Amino acid sequence: MLFNSAPYLFAFLPLSLVAFYLLAKVSRDAAKIFVIAASLFFYSWISAKFLPLLIGSVVVNYVLGRAIILANGGENFGRAALLRNVGVLGNLALLVYFKYTNFLIENVNVVTDANIQALNVILPLGISFFTFQRISYLIDCARGEVQDGRFIDFAAVSVFFPQLISGPIILYGETKPQFANSHLGSRAASNLTVGSVIFAIGLFKKTVLADNAGYASDPVFDIIANGGNPGALAAWIAVLAYTVQLYFDFSGYSDMAIGSARMFGIRLPLNFHSPLRANSIIEYWRRWHMTLNRFMVRYFLPALSLKLTRAAVGRRLGDRSTFFASVVLPVFLTFVVIGIWHGASWTYVLFGVLHASFVSINEVWRNARKRKRKRLGLKGAHKPAIGEHLFYHVITLLCVLAANIMFRSETVSAALAYYRTLFAFNVTPASIAPYRPELLLFVAVGWFIILALPNTQQILRAYRPAVNWNQWRNVALPAVGRFIKWRPNAVGLAACGLVLAASITAMIIEMSREPAQFIYFQF
Repeated sequence: MLFNSAPYLFAFLPLSLVAFYLLAKVSRDAAKIFVIAASLFFYSWISAKFLPLLIGSVVVNYVLGRAIILANGGENFGRAALLRNVGVLGNLALLVYFKYTNFLIENVNVVTDANIQALNVILPLGISFFTFQRISYLIDCARGEVQDGRFIDFAAVSVFFPQLISGPIILYGETKPQFANSHLGSRAASNLTVGSVIFAIGLFKKTVLADNAGYASDPVFDIIANGGNPGALAAWIAVLAYTVQLYFDFSGYSDMAIGSARMFGIRLPLNFHSPLRANSIIEYWRRWHMTLNRFMVRYFLPALSLKLTRAAVGRRLGDRSTFFASVVLPVFLTFVVIGIWHGASWTYVLFGVLHASFVSINEVWRNARKRKRKRLGLKGAHKPAIGEHLFYHVITLLCVLAANIMFRSETVSAALAYYRTLFAFNVTPASIAPYRPELLLFVAVGWFIILALPNTQQILRAYRPAVNWNQWRNVALPAVGRFIKWRPNAVGLAACGLVLAASITAMIIEMSREPAQFIYFQF
């Protein structure tokens, strides 16, 4: 069931909210049981075949988590570590089997000239997201950051439908207290109002901005993939359009997830915070797919960095070599893993390698600047001038555009052909044909919104729109419209109504075909 579909908007969500708040007046446990049942129904609407896998994952990881907590409580840390490792490897094994088995078989066949038959494996919906959520739970149990809790709370957090399919990747410790809170099921008017506004903005991003930007980018990517050459102008416009599509598609989904959850009184973490305003690729990744980056920085990068640092110190390497071993190499490998997480394709591997290279170079540059300032006796962080800031911003955007071409292309050869086309400075009829004025307008408006206007959470800043909002309140402040602040008055309600009307109109126009799927559903 898609967030931008009629069944979700006009049946599932409103009926679920009514039932939830009515049951919460009787019993909070009854409300939680309903959330679990509704979430399983939501999942089975698209992927009923894998419902037993989802339920089994919840039950097995809860049992493992309890065993780890008990082992920690008895100071049997070796047993706790063993159970943690078994659980983490078991979750990863499921992910690898379903997502990467045929990719591995295909490449083994190419390298060894073997003829291994591909397996009939279908990717379960949302497995990349809920696998990482389970892993984070087990590791936090082993760290002593999660206390023993009831199965009903764990299940409600684990399958809560707004975040189940494509994130955000939540932490148990930030969400479970909200389900266990005595205020669950109260403050309905406030939660419904704020959640509806967040959801409406997200729906607008998806149906009006992302989908129309896709109509501007798809023809050119298809022409180039099929051996055509529409010219550099078309290629540059199309990659700008695709970046708008990707941004608002996933940002819109995240808003709809956060808005849906908020209607139930649950605050989810941010997943986007104006990443394309960043003036470094490091900062871009802090604010793009924030919960995936948080997961990798919290659970993968430190362990890898520690092992490599110990190896460097043991070999008595110099400062520069130790820096490369303890910072650059683990960062590079982390972003390669992020690329592979996105999908079983060489385009995703190379997408990860590109970002790994960009971030590693950024780390080297930042370390060199830091060493130079220390050598000159300068104190405090370097504050770039306006021109320097603009230069860094443009470089960051070019890196993002370059990686997005690999991300969008179905094959590596198609991506390489696209890179060549970017510098094929010829204008042909094919370079102009895909572009109706209204499509170009959507792309231009999309970039203006991205770069200049307040984002969703900044517009809703008076209502703590996310569980970690205070951490990001003063980051990426907009260049235009800082005064824009939603209030539940006549103007605010009218604006929300117009946004919803535009979104629903766009949905009606597309009723002749299936609702456009979210790009990250495939992961």
